Amino acid sequence: MKGRYLVLALALTLAWSGLPLDAQTAGQPAEIPVTKSLQAGEPGGGLEFTLGEIPPLSISCEGHISTTRNGVKFDVFFDGGRKSNAAIYAINTGRKQLVLTSEKHKAILEDLIRRKFTVIVADFRDKKLPGIELEKYVVRLTEDARAAADGILLPSGVIRPPLTTRDEAAVSKTETYANDYFTLMPGFTVQRDVAWFHYSDIPEPFRKEIAGQLGKPFNEADGAKANTYDIIYPTYGPSVGVLTNYCSDEKGREDYYPTEKTYLVMAFAFKNLAVIHQQYFNDPVGGYPKGYGYYGDQFAVSFIRHVKGNSARYHIAPQKICAFGHSKGSEVPGMLVNRLRGTPPFFHAKADFKKLNLTEKDKTIPSPFSDLSTDITCAIFGAGVGNQEMHNEKAQPWNNHPETNMSPFFIYADHRADTRQHTRDAVAKAGEHGVAVETAEQESHTWPIGSAYDKASAFADRMLDLHY
Repeated sequence: MKGRYLVLALALTLAWSGLPLDAQTAGQPAEIPVTKSLQAGEPGGGLEFTLGEIPPLSISCEGHISTTRNGVKFDVFFDGGRKSNAAIYAINTGRKQLVLTSEKHKAILEDLIRRKFTVIVADFRDKKLPGIELEKYVVRLTEDARAAADGILLPSGVIRPPLTTRDEAAVSKTETYANDYFTLMPGFTVQRDVAWFHYSDIPEPFRKEIAGQLGKPFNEADGAKANTYDIIYPTYGPSVGVLTNYCSDEKGREDYYPTEKTYLVMAFAFKNLAVIHQQYFNDPVGGYPKGYGYYGDQFAVSFIRHVKGNSARYHIAPQKICAFGHSKGSEVPGMLVNRLRGTPPFFHAKADFKKLNLTEKDKTIPSPFSDLSTDITCAIFGAGVGNQEMHNEKAQPWNNHPETNMSPFFIYADHRADTRQHTRDAVAKAGEHGVAVETAEQESHTWPIGSAYDKASAFADRMLDLHY
């Protein structure tokens, strides 16, 4: 098993060393005017973030479209050939942005174009959206960017809410999928489909036991199936906080067109946070949620350890992690909230409950970062499985000093009346045990642009101590 991780680590190292950008290069002195900067003693201090204006960027590419929509100037850059991703590089938003030279901005964007992204530079200098209104603009921004890029909304198996406009160009200049848009702050880039875990990383006796209990045949070839994530992160330092999101379609990667489930994730990019979109782990034998029933805690903490183990590569602060999940995706943040669930007794609790007759070694998923803490700073999750587990004494060990062993969390309630009641119960129990929790209640299964987002956004700001 160790050999597998060594091979994986080597493969990842070689893949990253081949990138045209050096993710470890330190920022150079700014060539843009600085109107306000952080002090050297603040997190990210030393003129690493600024409110200075980024001048127009000149990008080398085959195609260029320029237009203004709803007060935002869009410059669209692309090369020929089919594309399935778009990066909205939002500059001059009124938020602090990384201090980079024009050459470094250019290098980031041209690298995205080489990787077959359509790059959309959205200049907000005339929009002047105050504070949280900028984050709420992300849905409208995505639609405006799609229209500016003359992209075509291509078919998808995921049900999405209707677009505000259904006007489509007869001939697309970019052939960009409207659902695969990533909002980036200046200095950030995106990596897609990064493989970090294979089904074969679960000990074979464990997998065979699961197959047997489910009455399914064991297939050795299933071991090659990988779980992946997408990550938005700063190409050049400094370290930033990170939001990990668990909201994929349970049969694969969810499209990125900002539905109610991905809205918060897209919007949080404006906070200069790294954003990681992690798939559900779909057990090849049982599918979701069978895997979580046998080893969900291990899978959750293994990914947090993976994030922390790669913090230098992605320029993220391992002590500033917020986990977010909606509906079924809320189960993972619910697991991570209690720090004890990263320890062996809770690692094995679900396997023991399923009466798997295995040695401790055979029911433990090894991790190359097993020495790292599984603590997270906070969590945001909504309804569904998460808040049902929160009031379950066996799934969530409330009798183990929760005031010190549980991270602060925010719950927004929706779905149905019964799940909203589960949320009230979880909030009440947390209060009784001295756990910091905040909440907002919705009337339906949705993530609206409203007070719930305002509260969740402010919660993340305070918990992650965001100064930039």
